[in-house]
Amino acid sequence: MKKVLMVLLLVLGLAGAGAGYYLFVWKPENEVMAPEPMPEEEEEAPVMVEEEEAPKPEVTEYYVSPPKLGVREYPDYDAFVESVLYRGDKLTILEKKEGWGRISVYYVYEEGGAEVAEWIPMDALVEEKPVITKAERTKTLMGYVENADDFKMFQDKFIETTGQLIDEGTCSPLDFEELGGWVRSVRYSERDVYFVYCGGMKQANKIYLDVHSGEIFYK
Repeated sequence: MKKVLMVLLLVLGLAGAGAGYYLFVWKPENEVMAPEPMPEEEEEAPVMVEEEEAPKPEVTEYYVSPPKLGVREYPDYDAFVESVLYRGDKLTILEKKEGWGRISVYYVYEEGGAEVAEWIPMDALVEEKPVITKAERTKTLMGYVENADDFKMFQDKFIETTGQLIDEGTCSPLDFEELGGWVRSVRYSERDVYFVYCGGMKQANKIYLDVHSGEIFYK
């Protein structure tokens, strides 16, 4: 009986020792060594990148805005006027400089001379073709031929034919301005015929107009 009690006490002691080892040694060590759960990574919201607007191409095509515009050989209002442009004329700007636009290549009149070109003020140009009303067009054409012979008698026919020849490209406004308008023909003195030179001052450039029939002829 005494031996049985001793065995029982020994078993209980071993069980207690095992329980103590589990509670105070093995369990704490394993809890320390156990990996902590990894925090869930938050998905980053996509970053919106604004695309830069492509630079607009430089405007080079323009139209003349005033009724008449002088073309100068230097970008200066005091420079010599080489030619004249008119309202609605389209042109291409090759270079911009201090408020002026160059519309021709550079050239030299004489060896060793300064380079010149054709320049016009940029503030006289517009990007959209100007709308020319009928009244405005009539007034402009009248300015080209108001010094014509017998202008008051045949004003309407002179204006109509002048506009027709300019629109066709046969004549330019400068042709009429240089001559002062239509000139009465001595050659056809028995008829009301008038003439103007277009593109030159030779006989081949002479254009006749019969104001009664509206006929336009060259000889």
